[in-house]
Amino acid sequence: MKIFSKKLTKTDVENRLCIKSKSLAFFPAFEGGQHAQVLRVEDEEGKEWRFRLIIRRGRYRKPVLSAANWLRFIKSKQLEIGFKVQLFREEDEASGQVKYKIKLKKPVSLFSKFLGYAPYHFAC
Repeated sequence: MKIFSKKLTKTDVENRLCIKSKSLAFFPAFEGGQHAQVLRVEDEEGKEWRFRLIIRRGRYRKPVLSAANWLRFIKSKQLEIGFKVQLFREEDEASGQVKYKIKLKKPVSLFSKFLGYAPYHFAC
């Protein structure tokens, strides 16, 4: 199930990935006064990334993926403003375990005309 799809902004690429509040329902629950937790996400190559999922304290609980691992991910995949990030939640019916997966898409243009997005697999 797709949780969200977002075109990367300057803030997303330089600091943290801002996520819409309505997506919060698809992440593990924040217990008590907790406002941060580790979110394990698998990329398309099967590598696990550990992002810090943070929500603001108070009533407006907007989630963000933050910390060094998010920026390391951006740098390692050579992502830029305009790329699209999609986050998926998959539940194994037999075990009940939940996995999160991230997919990347690159903007495609021809003669300065935006045509859409294509799957993006960065190879080192």
